[in-house]
Amino acid sequence: MATGLPASDEQPQISTVLASRPGIMQQSLRAALTANPMICVVVSAGDGLSALNQVVARRPALLVIDCNLLMEEIEALLAAVKANCPTTCCLVLLNSQQRAAWAMKSGADAALARDTTTQQLQTVLTQLHKDTLS
Repeated sequence: MATGLPASDEQPQISTVLASRPGIMQQSLRAALTANPMICVVVSAGDGLSALNQVVARRPALLVIDCNLLMEEIEALLAAVKANCPTTCCLVLLNSQQRAAWAMKSGADAALARDTTTQQLQTVLTQLHKDTLS
């Protein structure tokens, strides 16, 4: 499966859709993700429906969902993505790690607290990237 545009000869980038309400958080998340050489954010979507439309149209390897969407919206988005684009990995960023079990039960491939370290994020992205290649 193709995972986006090549970053270098060594490793392809992971094509990524970011689902987060417009504003400073969306901008911050986009900046944090694009600072990682593994990630190519192809588009940001401000709500669940827009994110789903972008995922269906672009077939990215990764969907990053921020917890500033409503919990019901996240749950519906995860279900729709898994039904329509089962090869797209979903990473949910949460206010606390305590909601991780809920996110995983709802269909997320990974869940992290928003305040996770760069190293933890890198580890999860590396694992998700390996999963998309296998």
